[in-house]
Amino acid sequence: MKVACLDLPALPLQLVWRKEPDLRAHAVVVIDEDRPQGTVLWACERARAAGVLPGQRYAHALGLHRALRARVVPPEQIDAAIVELRAALHALSPRVEPGDPGVFWLDGDGLERIFPDVRGPHGQAWGMAIQRAIAQLSLSGAVVIGFSRFATYAIARATRTGVTVLRSDIDERTAASAVPLSRLDVDPKLRDSLARLGVTTLGQMVRLPGGGILERFGREAHRLYQLAAGERWDPLVPMAPPEAPDEHIVLDDDEHDVERLVFVLKGAIDRLLERLAARGRALTALHVELTLRHAVGNTELRADVIKPATPTLDGRSLVRLVHLRLTGMPPSAPVNAARVWADDVLATREQLAMFASKPRRDLRAANEALARVRAELGDDAVVRAVLRDGHLPEASFGWERLSQVVPASPKPQLVRPLVRRLYAKPQMLPPQARQVRDDGWLLSGLEHGAVVRILGPYVVSGGWWQHELHREYHFAELRRGDCLWVYYDRNRRRWFCQGAVE
Repeated sequence: MKVACLDLPALPLQLVWRKEPDLRAHAVVVIDEDRPQGTVLWACERARAAGVLPGQRYAHALGLHRALRARVVPPEQIDAAIVELRAALHALSPRVEPGDPGVFWLDGDGLERIFPDVRGPHGQAWGMAIQRAIAQLSLSGAVVIGFSRFATYAIARATRTGVTVLRSDIDERTAASAVPLSRLDVDPKLRDSLARLGVTTLGQMVRLPGGGILERFGREAHRLYQLAAGERWDPLVPMAPPEAPDEHIVLDDDEHDVERLVFVLKGAIDRLLERLAARGRALTALHVELTLRHAVGNTELRADVIKPATPTLDGRSLVRLVHLRLTGMPPSAPVNAARVWADDVLATREQLAMFASKPRRDLRAANEALARVRAELGDDAVVRAVLRDGHLPEASFGWERLSQVVPASPKPQLVRPLVRRLYAKPQMLPPQARQVRDDGWLLSGLEHGAVVRILGPYVVSGGWWQHELHREYHFAELRRGDCLWVYYDRNRRRWFCQGAVE
């Protein structure tokens, strides 16, 4: 099986150069935060020549090179670039696996009709096609075509540019054995310890006894040894091609009014733009496909392509363009379904910032809607739950009128909290003995199954000054997975269901 490994050295640095080409003539580093104590994550060759290395503080790096330029590359920008690269590489292989940022593997199986030399000793055409694909994205790297995942990766790290085609397993093992450990993502302590033993390449490491590697340097070092020696199974783990976002609309009734149709399309366009922004993309062309239903019962597809002046995430301008198109060229028959999708490119930081600054919820519109509900149904039609001091669960909260909506401010949760949903009035359960059972006790009908586990009791008692209460609460887990909150009322000698836990 032929495997191609693509390595884009220092991908975040390349993204900086792609955005600001003039910086190629300067010493540039990528730091984690824009402050003197920020850490250098990547450094170009000019910066390295001055002694600047990843892991140093930005202030220290400036002391080594006073003209040093630094940029911060957000993780979402790197993720968007990886999605962009995956989309380009999936056009050259159906099975693509991304690794560390900037590393990709492509499977050559099934490409003989497109690149006839893939199964032969060459594969040069496939490698050059990969190089052209990344060059169109203003990026550069090394492509190594060989037979194993780890060996091609190691050789690509050492090559750093161009296309290398390995003709046989022997050639691959020979080239991989000469790769310096310093070119791989090896723990610095392990690399330095091996260097003191005179081991600086993969080939020298493989000649050491595997058991000694495990005993002296640990599991990670032994894993690297096994990969280099070919003793560990290292298959390709491809990912599915990035999903092309689209939105479908099915209308309940055939629509012939253009204004109403544009209003329906607006919601689909807004959802499409949200999905594009989440991937760091901007729309270059909007495809609108309408399903027309003619009087004789036949259907027809009408396809329109609407192109804005520049890549955009502005939904209002797109809706205006759609309105102009449908007004100038109305559908020839009523519409009963629609689909919209986009051609897209990498979005700029300014476009994403504008999209992010737009709140997903319009509080002003929400308050206006609530005002209309109160005007029609009365002031008590809009309420919210508030906590109250109460001994019993049903008395621990109440309802008060909601005058206006306020922004939510949820606290971060490490563990997803459970929610108890209470009945307005506890529901009486069928007569049952006081002792709890988990051997077939039916609480909520056959469809939910019998009780399989029950926890408790948790006693709530009091009210002796007015009407004494004594409840024994339990959590009952049903066979279907539901969890009910039930209690036994000692005074009434009956079981009740207080609510459920979700």
